[in-house]
Amino acid sequence: MTQLLPSALEEQRKALMVVDSLPAKGYPGYVGGTRRMGTVSDVYGWTKVHAHINISPDEAYALTDKRSPHALYELMLMSAGGTHRPGLHDHSPEFGKALGVVAAYFAEHCRSYELSPVVSWSYDPGTVDRESIQGEKRFHAHLVGRTSAERADVGARARRAGSLSVVRSRRIVEEASVLGAVVSADVVDQDALRVLRPVPALSTPTATATAQFLLPQGWETLTHPALCDDLVYIHRKLRRVYDEVVRACTTGTTGVWRRPVVRDFDAEGIDIPLRAATRATLAHYLRSLRPDLLSGPVRRSRAAYVYPLADLAYAVIIAEQAGQVYLHLRVNVFSDLGGAGISIMDGVIVKTKKGVGDLRNDEVAARTAFQADFLRGLHHHPMAARALFPRL
Repeated sequence: MTQLLPSALEEQRKALMVVDSLPAKGYPGYVGGTRRMGTVSDVYGWTKVHAHINISPDEAYALTDKRSPHALYELMLMSAGGTHRPGLHDHSPEFGKALGVVAAYFAEHCRSYELSPVVSWSYDPGTVDRESIQGEKRFHAHLVGRTSAERADVGARARRAGSLSVVRSRRIVEEASVLGAVVSADVVDQDALRVLRPVPALSTPTATATAQFLLPQGWETLTHPALCDDLVYIHRKLRRVYDEVVRACTTGTTGVWRRPVVRDFDAEGIDIPLRAATRATLAHYLRSLRPDLLSGPVRRSRAAYVYPLADLAYAVIIAEQAGQVYLHLRVNVFSDLGGAGISIMDGVIVKTKKGVGDLRNDEVAARTAFQADFLRGLHHHPMAARALFPRL
């Protein structure tokens, strides 16, 4: 395999601690598959809807029970308006405000169950011909509570990414994620952020695999009215980087089983304000790609190895680590694992494998009770109005 990162960065990537995989049971009899929830009726038909909150005539969110669980204790918040909106930035500030309150209270609810909360979502609206990180293109956030037993299992089974096969290590922590952390550090202006505090790129293992940001007030930071503005700002920076790289360094267009290929380019002609070392790393990555391999459909086992996603794609994961709460943004180019497929637990990068066995009746009952308790608590929460009546 051609090495996509300079040697020093590649060694850092290989040293990252990962778990492949953390099993998650499924509902008995459930058969998975890719289903597009193009209408609100689809949302009701393919998920169990606990609550449906309207924000405007064409914007809403639903709190649902995910049919293919990533964990025993979880909920999903899904965009459920008439207009199809794949990204958080495609929604109104009121939607972002409601998401923040729901997620912050979910973390509080997890503490009462002695669980560790993880909140995540993905953005990949363009990939429709291969496995993608956002299989359902409506925005949806996964709210997951991890048990102490799961955390102990992760701690016991963590191993270096470099000990995995080439394909497995790339799926779990691909080279583009490391590159994304380095590039983000250059293009995201810390002074432009109102809430999030960037962690220096490569300064920690998780700041190597992701662009990492501290939530200064812990989970309560999610209720800050300017947090959504920060996330929209970061998205626009990533959008600018992606579009400029495509303009300056590739030729061709994106379509079904069709991608642009890298052409000869001048790294200095990439119109992005990058440090010299970052620019050199970006050029190394692009020149190491194999455009001759990017032609025609490929098996899933190879898609994560040679065939890229269709457009800008990234996952957001919010989790606790060493007594602090961090937001991690992981850029994807090849890997098909999104924000719930790849979690971060105590600083370890964890792949979840769904459908490993069936939930027992008592586990289904525990899951149902956890969700019901959450909904009751949210209804009576001091910030309930911001979640349930977000336009007020």
